[in-house]
Amino acid sequence: MPIDRSSPPMFGQHVSRRGLLRTTVAIAGLALLADLAGPLSAVAADDAVASFTQLSEFLTGYTLDPVLGARFLAALKKRDADLDDSMAALSALIKQSGVPDMDGFLALSGTDPALMKTATKIVSAWYLGVVGEPEDAELITYADSLMYRPTKGLLTIPSYGPGPNAWGPKPGSKI
Repeated sequence: MPIDRSSPPMFGQHVSRRGLLRTTVAIAGLALLADLAGPLSAVAADDAVASFTQLSEFLTGYTLDPVLGARFLAALKKRDADLDDSMAALSALIKQSGVPDMDGFLALSGTDPALMKTATKIVSAWYLGVVGEPEDAELITYADSLMYRPTKGLLTIPSYGPGPNAWGPKPGSKI
């Protein structure tokens, strides 16, 4: 079937070499820009995760998985817009005080309660494997949560719960 050049081109009918070349160069340019922008944001994200993991290792006393650290950090940031500032202040206090471990940190007097709350959020997340309250809880890990680490190799990690409301009410609740 002959092509009617008097009608407007439809998809796939008239592709000029120049048009194809322009499109190819444009796509290559966009890909190059994406490659340049990607590592910059990845480096910033890697630094944030490394800082969070390092702080978490100090607070928990364990060597931790940075992949889980990235997931915990993202979940904590969703719930606390000031987390970066709080973590920076907490890290600065730890460095300034020169305490060797969490026991030394807990023995410090006059620590800002907001910094203690941040430390508690981080430790709680790692130990429970969950971030948030029951209404918006986000499970990050189950088997790798730190609550199972002391008995690792001795007891099997439970694979199911005993039933609904088996744990009872939250301590301090009015139920």
